[in-house]
Formats: sequence, C-alpha cells, structure tokens
Amino acid sequence: VKTSIVKMCKTFHTSVVDLSDKYREILQRINYVTPTSYLELIKTFKRLLGQKQKTLLDMKNRYVVGLEKLESAASEVSIMQTELEALKPQLEVTSKETADLMVRIEAETVEVEAKKEVVEADEKVANKAAAESK
Repeated sequence: VKTSIVKMCKTFHTSVVDLSDKYREILQRINYVTPTSYLELIKTFKRLLGQKQKTLLDMKNRYVVGLEKLESAASEVSIMQTELEALKPQLEVTSKETADLMVRIEAETVEVEAKKEVVEADEKVANKAAAESK
C-alpha cells in the first residue's frame, strides 16, 4: 500500500510539473513547482489520512459499543425470562386468589346493599318518630 501511495504522490507531482510547463507555453506565465510543493502535498495527504483513520476508528468503536450493549440486553432479557418462568406459578396462584377475593367482595357487596336498605328504612322510621315526639 505504501509503495502505491508513493507512486501516486510522485504522479501528482510530475503531472503538476508537466501542466506548469504547458501553462507557461500557452499563457507565458510561470508556475513554480518546488520540492516544498511536493512536501506540502505529502503533508496534506498525511493530514487527510489521519482524519479518515480517526473517523473509521470512531465508527468502529461505536459499532463495538453497540454490539456490547446488544449482548448485554440479550443476557438481561434471558435472565428476566428465567425469573418470569420461575414466578409464573406464584403469579397463577395470586391471580386465582385475587379472582376468589373479587367473587367474595361481590357477594358481600350484595349483602351490604341489602343491609343498607334495611338501615335506611329504619333510619326513616326513627327520624319520623323523632319528628313526631318533638
């Protein structure tokens, strides 16, 4: 890879030298291509390469962290499923007890309503008797 990069930079530099010669022939203006220009090309290439490497490394790290979180979530889900399976019989018993309690409450509610009507009737009679005695 390094040799192909060196060849690429060399090609860029020689192409600029050739184009500068054509530029001078056509427009009679001089464009200097110096070793400093070549060094600037290499420096720019290194800077861009570093930026791309950092971007790729950041993306790789995000990917790895995401995979770790997915693995963690999968293990937590399996633990919760195991706990749920263990608590299922207890949940069924509690559900049955709740249903029985609801049936008993409904029966008691009917009895309480009947007693309430009797008490209200007695209260009316007592209020009427109290009103007559005054």
